[in-house]
Amino acid sequence: MTTLRFLFLFLLTGLLAAPAQAQRTYYVQEFAGSTVLLTNGDTLQGPLTLHGGEDVIRITMPDNTVSTLSAVAIESFAVKGEKQQRRNVDGYDFFDTRRGYYYGNPVINPGMISPTSRRARVSADLVRVYRTYRWNHDNDYSDFKSPGFFEQLSNGPYMLLRREVQVEKRAYSPGPYGYGGAPGYNATYIDIDDKYYLATPTGNVRPLRSVKKDLLAIFKPQAKQIEKYAKDNNLSFTQGRDLAFIVNYANSLQPAEGK
Repeated sequence: MTTLRFLFLFLLTGLLAAPAQAQRTYYVQEFAGSTVLLTNGDTLQGPLTLHGGEDVIRITMPDNTVSTLSAVAIESFAVKGEKQQRRNVDGYDFFDTRRGYYYGNPVINPGMISPTSRRARVSADLVRVYRTYRWNHDNDYSDFKSPGFFEQLSNGPYMLLRREVQVEKRAYSPGPYGYGGAPGYNATYIDIDDKYYLATPTGNVRPLRSVKKDLLAIFKPQAKQIEKYAKDNNLSFTQGRDLAFIVNYANSLQPAEGK
């Protein structure tokens, strides 16, 4: 009876005290260099801090003053030299996929792609490109849209986009007597989750919550061809760069404008 009572109290306490499995936190990235294109046509350059959750950047000007800009004032920006990389996986270079490359592309010379680049860790000197789109912040029941930053991963006309979300997750370890025994050490850790979107030729942003299902629904007429292409090339619908190859291939299947 004493053992059962202890287990009940332990489980009850854990349920009441445990935080959410994944809780969003503020994600701030610092880059050594940037080029920012404003909506008025002006261009700014300098070290940049990206506040992704708030869609705000802070750029250090040549005179060491700091300019704070929201997404409404920015058309696009490119950054390089991330000072602290927190990602453990999927840190790929999207230079080739932003140009429209995919396996089997007859236009782009495959020799331009290094054989090891598909799974290589990204260099701090490589460039990442962000574009501003108006979106509903994943609220499907709202017609209100405001500008937000999205990283460009593929070429168009349908463009694969990504937003990185920093989340606090809970890590569990069993107690000395296993999962059914005394409580073990509970801790939290910070991780980066990817949220994928697809920009349409009309400028709308569509979320890819169930990535494979939603993507194939958007490209429904070519769905079987896309699935076969992904299978033949061993591409994953959950890895960013593989997904960019798939989107570029899907773009190649679209009828030419005016036909």
